[in-house]
Amino acid sequence: MFDISLPALALMAEVILGLSSPMYAEDYMYSNLVVEEEVHCLAINAYHEARGETFDEKLATSQVVMNRVLSTRYPNTVCGVITQGPIRESWKTKKNKALDQQDRVYYPIRNRCQFSWYCDGRSDNVSNLDGWEDSVIAAHIVYTGYGEDIVHGATHYYAHEKVTPTWAGSMAVTTKLDGHTYLRVDE
Repeated sequence: MFDISLPALALMAEVILGLSSPMYAEDYMYSNLVVEEEVHCLAINAYHEARGETFDEKLATSQVVMNRVLSTRYPNTVCGVITQGPIRESWKTKKNKALDQQDRVYYPIRNRCQFSWYCDGRSDNVSNLDGWEDSVIAAHIVYTGYGEDIVHGATHYYAHEKVTPTWAGSMAVTTKLDGHTYLRVDE
């Protein structure tokens, strides 16, 4: 059975009825295959960053990723933004000096990624289907540019109940939701 949250259903209805218009979709539209991969990356990030939180948190974390895509400071793809961070070569391929570059295997350095779930060493499998459904809907809505910008241009966030990162002090808070504080660099 298709079981989504009421806020997700309401926003979907707005999009279907034409009551909401895209914010920035024309700036980064690609082929269907690339769009499918980009929306999946956005959904998996929303899932891991806000799976037990409200639909608005899933939208907000996805909007932060899209704001980074549109910024010149970050990679220009969703998957590039999410997987950004230092990498290291696998010890298995590193010891083989004759191996071609395209055959070498690289992994993100643990706890050094832009989004902690990506390199925390834990499984990235989806186990909460309700959280996954809302994450996919949020990712699709944000990727296509629908919905209100509830993070007001934020490019960063942190879970304020769990941590207070040192880098947050140099940024302006744009909004604070139940689970995360959203920030941007004011220039």
